[in-house]
Amino acid sequence: MTHILPFTFGIPLLPRACARDWPMVERLLGLALTSALAQTDQRFNVIVAGHERPQCLPEDARVSFLRADWPVEAVRPDNRDRGRKTDLINRHVLDHGGGLLMFLDADDWVDTRLVGTARSHIGPNDAAGVIQNGYAVDFRRLKAAPLPHPDIFDGSFHRICGSSVVLKLKPDDPDPVRRDPNRLLHEHYRVVETAADAGFGLARLPVLGCYLVNTSDSHSEVHGPYAEWRREFNEGVNRLGRRLDDAFTARFGLDLHRLRAPIHGHRFESRPAEAGWAPSC
Repeated sequence: MTHILPFTFGIPLLPRACARDWPMVERLLGLALTSALAQTDQRFNVIVAGHERPQCLPEDARVSFLRADWPVEAVRPDNRDRGRKTDLINRHVLDHGGGLLMFLDADDWVDTRLVGTARSHIGPNDAAGVIQNGYAVDFRRLKAAPLPHPDIFDGSFHRICGSSVVLKLKPDDPDPVRRDPNRLLHEHYRVVETAADAGFGLARLPVLGCYLVNTSDSHSEVHGPYAEWRREFNEGVNRLGRRLDDAFTARFGLDLHRLRAPIHGHRFESRPAEAGWAPSC
């Protein structure tokens, strides 16, 4: 009988005390969870790590919450809180048998084919898999631009979005890095070079990533060292992106009508999408 590697989505959540708009944070998390739960291969788990349990967690046995046991800190440019929460998730997965682990930011979406594709493409000698193509989605304007894009960002998707790497954790492996590849491959933007330098296999995953921008609480846009450049990036997505349609959102397990719904005074543009386009990989 073929052994099926467990698969876990790990979602580090911003503390409520640090959020500029907590209702929006919870709405974005709800969409991320809806996207993750729409996988064609339904054999997976989701772990949300945070300081307080969000109200939007679904009643689903596959979804669990890990509470951060350290005091809330002010947001730092290096996003230390996120790193501590991904470490918490990582340790939990190692302690419970390992398997495939993808850190998913609480405002990003997932290709519905991701879990099945990761299982079929990450081989015995691979330490991880990487998503190199995808889209940036302006959440408030409901527009999307492909990445790479010559006039927005010409690098691969994984160089800009942290929701792009699937690690393979092997608790019984004598090699400490193969046991816990997050020790080495925690910098998503240079995961290809790091894996090559260390001699570890890295599978290219033929699925699309989806990186949300213009959400109001993205660390990269508000606190990161390249916040001004990220705002210019967002302007490029708005200027050159195309409006979302049903085919696009379905690829990520979502419904366009739900995305257009206002929340707590927030309203989103809802003009029709251009006909005849859908994400391709």
